[in-house]
Amino acid sequence: MINLPQQRTAYAVASGRSTKAQAILKTIEHFVPLPLADTCWLDIGCGNGGMAAQIAPQVKFITGIDPEPWSDWTNFQNTHPNLQLLPNTIETFAGAEDSIDIILCNQVYEHVPNPQRLIGEIYRLLKPGGYCYFAGPNLLFPIEPHVFWPFVHWLPRSLAVQLMQLCGSKKILDAESTTYWILTKWLQRFEITNAVPFIMQHSDLYGKDSWLKPFWLWQLLSHVPTSLLQMGTWLSPGFVFILKKPGR
Repeated sequence: MINLPQQRTAYAVASGRSTKAQAILKTIEHFVPLPLADTCWLDIGCGNGGMAAQIAPQVKFITGIDPEPWSDWTNFQNTHPNLQLLPNTIETFAGAEDSIDIILCNQVYEHVPNPQRLIGEIYRLLKPGGYCYFAGPNLLFPIEPHVFWPFVHWLPRSLAVQLMQLCGSKKILDAESTTYWILTKWLQRFEITNAVPFIMQHSDLYGKDSWLKPFWLWQLLSHVPTSLLQMGTWLSPGFVFILKKPGR
């Protein structure tokens, strides 16, 4: 039996994944004109599979991949017959070209050794007319979202790690984010829709424990005109793009 703090932690993690999965579904439903019940999905970097399991009842089939298997995978796959979880990276995933309707790439690009290859594989795997929910952090935002330290991600990696260790941090900076302009250049083969204004204006979908922190700020920004939010995306904490592969 786990103790009470662990129970609370497990509940909080499960609740957070549920909130995030529902928010992603709402965002995709808003931007993607496909009947989700007929779509096949791929969740890149699925972790313990919790988000994929939340999405599974809404779609035809969903595959999640992560470099190492997680203990929760068996239970999730037994619960959802249309869910498959595989120990693969995007480089080793043997998915067929033009085979996926919708891909989730949520907070992944900053963790892979070659984000441009990741983007190329997303393009290859998507069907013509398929969509990708692509989200990740912004290098220019002053707070690094994985370690919640200011400015360390603007330093050379070795110097940032040494500084954090010197200050007694147990967290390790292992993410390499980039700017709006570089990321959109990498994504130029797609038709790109910036979903950040929609998310800011519907921050209630994401909950107070999501990346939309501090929550009061996003509530304030929800009243800002869409055109101004579009112009200011390069300064937002993170990016959310809906990518469409041309061809349909």
